[in-house]
Amino acid sequence: MIFVTVGNAKQQFSRLLDGIEALIRDGAIGADTVCIQRGNNPPRRIPIRLDEQFFSPEEFRSLIAEADVIVCHGGAGSLSHVFKAGKVPVVMPRRSKYGEHVDDQFNLVWQLVDVGRIIAAFEPQDLESAIRTAEGRRQDGASSPPPMVGLVATAIEELSRPRKG
Repeated sequence: MIFVTVGNAKQQFSRLLDGIEALIRDGAIGADTVCIQRGNNPPRRIPIRLDEQFFSPEEFRSLIAEADVIVCHGGAGSLSHVFKAGKVPVVMPRRSKYGEHVDDQFNLVWQLVDVGRIIAAFEPQDLESAIRTAEGRRQDGASSPPPMVGLVATAIEELSRPRKG
């Protein structure tokens, strides 16, 4: 199963989802093997195994554990869950130049490529090759996120807490 998650950013991430849809349409991956957490994006135009806006935390962790391949954005929260599961995800960074996020995930993704924690797909045309590379691949004994991802996840968590006063 291929689990695709775009996180919960308010901006759409159609570049990733349209790329996955094109692979299904072209027969490169089977629609019955794809589960999508689409966040703030419209439902997909073709039928797939599962297409939900959001999953409960338990369902999300279960889908990550079950997935043969995880395709996600470069968000620290999603990556932290994937790394804890001991998996090597395919990551397409949300880019501010495309209006996909207020912060650009490009540099974080490059840093994670450099340490061998992810397989990057910077553009939709990179997805098929990256998915083939990721099939069945797991981290070599590493199950904790790199320190930088942990710091970013902590900062995001602190910033999202309601302010008192």
